[in-house]
Amino acid sequence: MIINNSIQSVSSLYGTSQAASSYRARSKAPESTSDAVEISEVGQNFSEMLQKLREEPEVRQDKIDYYAKAIADGTYQVSAENIAAAMLGQRI
Repeated sequence: MIINNSIQSVSSLYGTSQAASSYRARSKAPESTSDAVEISEVGQNFSEMLQKLREEPEVRQDKIDYYAKAIADGTYQVSAENIAAAMLGQRI
């Protein structure tokens, strides 16, 4: 095993590494900029729509009442074609 060659190789690599790290330290000078965020018009519209959706109730009681009354009165009719399409996973 040759120790001298190994030590020289390591020391030369160490010197190169130190030079590179000192260069990196100098190149990372702090910049004096401030961060800013701009939200596009599409993003603002999306945010407004999302807020309106959150304000809506999860259950549409008016529809529940309408269909419950129609079923109770016997006036709620569904075509056999619609039932078959729904069973087959098709939309008419």
